[in-house]
Amino acid sequence: MARIFTTSQLSDFLFDRIIVNCPKCQDVRCLKIACTLTAEELMEEADILHKLEPVSDGGA
Repeated sequence: MARIFTTSQLSDFLFDRIIVNCPKCQDVRCLKIACTLTAEELMEEADILHKLEPVSDGGA
């Protein structure tokens, strides 16, 4: 099943993983900006559709 997420959620996920895997990083402001830019690029290149609600399976 596909999971729908926003650019912001992807950015937060990337940031969390970096902090967990590299807790010694001091410039978290810079990391947050880098994660946001990376998330935007990933979403654009992957051509992921942003949706607020799950897609209906067509059932009534």
